Amino acid sequence: MEPVHIIGAGIAGLGAAHYLAARGIPSVIHEASDLHGGRAATVLHEGHAFEVGGKNFSSAWPRFNALLREFGIAEFEPQHPGFHIVLHDRLVALEKSKTLKGDLRLASALGFRAAVQLNRFLAEARSKADALNYTSGLIEQVERDWDHMPIDGHFSRSLVDGPLRLFTVIMGAAEPSELYPSLLMLFCSGFGKGQHFAIRGGTGRLHDALADGKAIRYGSRVSRIVVERGRVTGLEMGQGRATKVLPARHVIAAVPLHVLLRLVELPAYARVAAETVRYRPLALINAVYDRPVFAEGVHSIMFEPGSILGHCSANRLHRPDHVRFTLSGRAAREVLHLPDDELIAAAEAAFAKRMPFEARRLTAHVARHPGGICGYAPYFSRVKRDLLRGVGTIAGLEVAGDYLEGHTMEGCLTSADLAVDRLFGREDLRQPA
Repeated sequence: MEPVHIIGAGIAGLGAAHYLAARGIPSVIHEASDLHGGRAATVLHEGHAFEVGGKNFSSAWPRFNALLREFGIAEFEPQHPGFHIVLHDRLVALEKSKTLKGDLRLASALGFRAAVQLNRFLAEARSKADALNYTSGLIEQVERDWDHMPIDGHFSRSLVDGPLRLFTVIMGAAEPSELYPSLLMLFCSGFGKGQHFAIRGGTGRLHDALADGKAIRYGSRVSRIVVERGRVTGLEMGQGRATKVLPARHVIAAVPLHVLLRLVELPAYARVAAETVRYRPLALINAVYDRPVFAEGVHSIMFEPGSILGHCSANRLHRPDHVRFTLSGRAAREVLHLPDDELIAAAEAAFAKRMPFEARRLTAHVARHPGGICGYAPYFSRVKRDLLRGVGTIAGLEVAGDYLEGHTMEGCLTSADLAVDRLFGREDLRQPA
């Protein structure tokens, strides 16, 4: 049969190709850049393999862990056991295991009212953890109960500026005033499920295994999905006078939502829904120093409102000399335009305010994500229904990506699996032997 054309070689696009191959269906992936992995890629730089996006996974992620077993990837490293948060101008430890059960030290720093609010919210997230996702009906009840205001409208200031900002910066490169509680509850429910690890050698090992044997056309830029009489007929490739149309009957667009809107004309109701979903930019700097940078017992710091740093951590527990600076949140957006050397210096200066260091930088790599991380929208279940209904009006088109089932790697794989299922159902389209 004709191959399915997949736009984008991020984790969703690679996952779609993998799930198609499992059904005996060929695919061609079109990737505009020169590497696969998307915003969670691994970049080789001066002898180092730098992860430029998400690097941690949970033992409770079924699809992700199934792939690890399939590819024989079994060497893992533990994730940081906790964070330090800048709260009231000092570093306060937040241990993951204790936070979910009630950490008295954190409660003391937050104040009684904030501690009670946090514990109640985390308890609700924990009690609903197994049923909270973007495909079950339970999330809609959470949306009805909570999404009438942004996160900062529900909680006390010390909680908003501390632990809750920790979550919003990680999950959406955003401030608590810019995200809604349903996304926070989904994130917190995952925070307490399973154990968290990183792949030894980097997530690029998984991406490489997924890409192996797949037809990936690097530097292949799709400018438009051609639709005639309600059916996909081709892909317009290139730009300007150099465009050509490649015949295609089945397409999975595995790109961010704002990119999808540039590629295809969706019905008005779907476009209106899509425009409520927000992406916020960030930059991630991997830097290696000649000695450890973090103090003993500190592995990860979440910064205060007004800092250009959202988060900074040792890349691995055993590598305190390898630092990942994440510039995210409102203040960071004002400096993301700076040249690499100035951005690195600004990140180091912001870090040194909280943890002075004298280490000499050996090398650094800046990854900019101007498209950003998906922060979803209030009452997202409604938005998703309109989006998928609109896509469903175009025969031969399906979508996968970070805006459908959660923007974790597991969420992207879930969206890819579901896209393949929607495109072909349970029909076996393999060619006869």
